[in-house]
Amino acid sequence: MKNTENKRRVRREYRQRLAELDQREIAQKSLLVTAGALSLPSLRAAGTVGAYAAMGNEVATDKLLSSLLSAGKLLVLPVVKGNGVMEFRRIADLDGLVPGCYGILEPRDGQFCFPGMIDLLFIPGLAFDRRGGRLGRGKGYYDRFLARAGLLRPDLIKVGLAFSEQLAAAVPRDEQDVPMDLLVTEEEVIICSGEQEGDSG
Repeated sequence: MKNTENKRRVRREYRQRLAELDQREIAQKSLLVTAGALSLPSLRAAGTVGAYAAMGNEVATDKLLSSLLSAGKLLVLPVVKGNGVMEFRRIADLDGLVPGCYGILEPRDGQFCFPGMIDLLFIPGLAFDRRGGRLGRGKGYYDRFLARAGLLRPDLIKVGLAFSEQLAAAVPRDEQDVPMDLLVTEEEVIICSGEQEGDSG
């Protein structure tokens, strides 16, 4: 129960931090995060890449998505189902995205992607720490998906995208919380799992 309260407290704090960022700042920092993400050696080696359409004051991903498509990556985005399950579907362009049940743009009609097919997955969150801890919005969609995908694809590379304001000393974790391998902010690429990514610049 105590950890649940801790998570609620941290979520409130980091929602407020995101709310305090203005749109110009978000746009500028998002471009730097995108550049860092696109420079990852593990991304160059990935064929199928999972990402997401940003909501609210999250790191904007439109440039990242268009760059991945231009680079010829097989790009898949999440679709949230009514039964609490999240699956990934392929997109060929950004025009076919429609608002889902939380208002997040998703590829409702895209080809289904089996969890074990994704090589690298970009993941949103409210707060992260340098050990790979991630605190989402509390619905558990990503943790449930990552638990399934990890059984099929233990080498799936999990990359959190965040602003430096979202970095915490330590986020509260439960047993089912899946850690990130890498974290990209506008200032740095953080190696959470010991994977050697080389120079981020």
